[in-house]
Amino acid sequence: MKAGPLRAGVSEIELKPPLGLVTGDGAPVAKGYLTPLYVKALVLANGYDEVAVVTLDMLGIDRPDAQRAAELASKRCGVPAHGILMTCSHTHVAPSMLPTLHVYREAFNPYWNEEAKQRERAWVNTVVETIAEAVAEAKGRLQEASLGVVTAELPWLVFNRRRYTRNYGVWTHWMGIPPNQAYGQEGPIDPEFGLFVVRDARHKPICLMWNFTGHNSFNFGDQYAADLPYTVQKALDERIGEHIPCLYTPGCSGNTNYFDYQKPEGLEKATEEVASAIMAIYREACTRPMVKLGSRKAELFFAQRDVSRYWWKHDIEMKLPSWIEYGEKEMKRFQAERAACETYQTDAMALRLGEAALVGLAAEAFVEFGLMIKERSPFRHTYIATYANDYAGYVATREAFINGSYEVWPTLNARIGREGGYLMVNKAVELLEDLYQEG
Repeated sequence: MKAGPLRAGVSEIELKPPLGLVTGDGAPVAKGYLTPLYVKALVLANGYDEVAVVTLDMLGIDRPDAQRAAELASKRCGVPAHGILMTCSHTHVAPSMLPTLHVYREAFNPYWNEEAKQRERAWVNTVVETIAEAVAEAKGRLQEASLGVVTAELPWLVFNRRRYTRNYGVWTHWMGIPPNQAYGQEGPIDPEFGLFVVRDARHKPICLMWNFTGHNSFNFGDQYAADLPYTVQKALDERIGEHIPCLYTPGCSGNTNYFDYQKPEGLEKATEEVASAIMAIYREACTRPMVKLGSRKAELFFAQRDVSRYWWKHDIEMKLPSWIEYGEKEMKRFQAERAACETYQTDAMALRLGEAALVGLAAEAFVEFGLMIKERSPFRHTYIATYANDYAGYVATREAFINGSYEVWPTLNARIGREGGYLMVNKAVELLEDLYQEG
């Protein structure tokens, strides 16, 4: 792996979903537009390697569709498919595009029928096409550039949403903890805010890419919205006085949320804090014109979780009884899938971006796993992009599997068992060490 003169290109394409589509996890059907939705792409090249980061204003993307998009982009512009990392912002009010969540929709969405499935598939095809277009467009805009990373600490902005209770084990915060029960958080947070800065030959910023571990869950209504990625971009446009494309890569936030999420003022508070952090630090980034680039990708095969019995039925009945029948349906689906194939296949990915690294995990991973990867990474700066190239559902810690609650129930595509996250960490570190040693 050699350092070479960096060239960078950025693109932004607005997605324009028709009204009436089923949302990812908001109101059953979208009736309006609160904010635009975007596909954004950053392509980096140094004469030896090319990599791309694509950000999507979506809840998630399934592996076959991500693979199809990467192959189509590679065919169009030559960026290697194994070097394209796609990450979703996990907004809950974009159109649904996860066939793996169809049982969830059948259980709770009165508008879910065969026509809705066909419309979802048509929308997925549109997104796949747009991803390829965005990467090709960014590749066509390559220009002389430099790259650097700068960080900040924002410990007050997020909290671990899983709370110990006296009588009921761990209770997920958003479900409404019973009175006089909560007395501690189960796990940590990751306060590190990371910012990649790309500058042109005149040292002017042409792209900002930020990473943080808060859960992008603010709106749940019937209006399409990107939520935090859009509001941060808008705030930066106003404060900087011009438009600099801003890409959001969500960290391991399967068990962390922004303070005041789901409240009217929550999005405004998070926007203010994130935009202020970027404004405070982006000028401090030391960007280098000669950089090393590289990518590594590995297939992972996980044993399907134990669904021989409805293990979490009592926990669901106590904490979210409306999910009892839904949980049973998901259990039967998992049982059928396990009978057909005992393993669940997904991917792990790592990019070298100069002296920093970006890991892609295909799951709604707990923050503990991100912290483990950072601690063991040979790179000085390492960040994790989740919901990347697949949606494998929640991936929780051993402690969480013992304590119970929402994130470990056999629902929402959470088919990876208690050891899965640790295996992801080991593979991610292996990929990082390979990138580092080769460089």
